[in-house]
Amino acid sequence: MLNPSTKSRRLLLCAPSYFSRATSTIPAITQPRRLEVERKFPINKKNVVYIASNNWETRLKGHEYLGKQTTHDIYYDKEGMLFSKGVYVRQRNNKWEAKVRTGGDFTNSAFREVDGIDAVKEVIERSLGLNGGNDYRHDIEDMLTPCADFVTERDSWMLDGKFKVDVDMTDFGHSVGEVELTSILPSNVCGSIERGKASESKMKEKMDQEIEGFMKRYPDAFPAGRAVGKLTAYFEKFGWNVARVLQQEHL
Repeated sequence: MLNPSTKSRRLLLCAPSYFSRATSTIPAITQPRRLEVERKFPINKKNVVYIASNNWETRLKGHEYLGKQTTHDIYYDKEGMLFSKGVYVRQRNNKWEAKVRTGGDFTNSAFREVDGIDAVKEVIERSLGLNGGNDYRHDIEDMLTPCADFVTERDSWMLDGKFKVDVDMTDFGHSVGEVELTSILPSNVCGSIERGKASESKMKEKMDQEIEGFMKRYPDAFPAGRAVGKLTAYFEKFGWNVARVLQQEHL
């Protein structure tokens, strides 16, 4: 069990003056990418018990508990330049990842996901307008600065055969749930945003509609109400004066 009172917070130096929920304009790179569409939901004791049970009103096609996972996330940015472009770079359990926003609003989000140090460096280079070449001599930690650092305990289920449901509890006392669908982008979508825009948009819309329909069928599991993302809650609690804009984010 995480103890929010035991972990001290170190000063984080890359505080941006603003965040944006705008879709990223960073071109897609050639490595195959995952498309993740998610909707968050508020957590209370009752709905967590309901999710964990296999006694739903309408029998699910599948109810599999995937176990508990502990993650240590450190988010990086450079004076808010990445966040403002919908790009989120993090080190999760010492592995580099980037999430590139491709769409979303106050209730849902869509991202391309990349992982591995080389792919993440390429995202950073394109996002910051670097020249490549000599820039790649620098480590990510030389280009960016840490701006959030927290640990999350996550319980996960695979429901109805395809919906991944996560319940997160952070070491600073915040909890939130998420329903997620993930697809691999076809190669003709990954090559360029222009070429794949229509196809990817249809994929996102279909996936989001599936999630919305699933959540509406089970209001006891996924109650209505504002769900506050972990980054939003972190910055609201630890002092960055960006709460108004962070309310637009769902990470």
